[in-house]
Amino acid sequence: MRRADHAFHLSSYEPVRTTIHGVAHGLADAYAGLADVELPDELASLVLLLHQRDAVSQKQQPIRSASSLPTKLVVVVEDDPTVRELAVAMLEETALDVLACTCAEEAIAIMRQHADDVAMLFTDVQLAGGLNGIELASLADNSWPNVHLVVTSGGMGHRVAELPERAVFLDKPWRALDVLVQVERAVRQ
Repeated sequence: MRRADHAFHLSSYEPVRTTIHGVAHGLADAYAGLADVELPDELASLVLLLHQRDAVSQKQQPIRSASSLPTKLVVVVEDDPTVRELAVAMLEETALDVLACTCAEEAIAIMRQHADDVAMLFTDVQLAGGLNGIELASLADNSWPNVHLVVTSGGMGHRVAELPERAVFLDKPWRALDVLVQVERAVRQ
């Protein structure tokens, strides 16, 4: 399929399985004690960011509903439901709100709709649908240069060279701390 044909098809695509997950509120007890512990700079910045996000969310009245527009998003693209839910559960605890989908086409529709709100794309290489994660990252690299790109896979090998230069690759199984460092970079970007 030619690129122009593909772009036309995607412009009319409506995501069907997209779910919105809000940032968990009231986490201060979970990480308040970390403020007094000596941590690596990146992790200390992340703890401070989470603490500030929690303080702001506690002041908001009423608490934002799942249907309201989030301020900053991470789009998770993973066709394996178990891995997707694991990523969503972990990312819900960060400073970003989470939109999860199963294929690149859904992610593109979300990114078009929320272009100014998306801070990070977190995608697997193997996806359901017509595009894989490498193609999605390349399209996002060209269309949304301010979005932080994170691509994961359990067996990518030599295909890492196909990723856009600014994309970060995390081998599966990824460590939560590595993902949280990427969130912190996305927020700072």
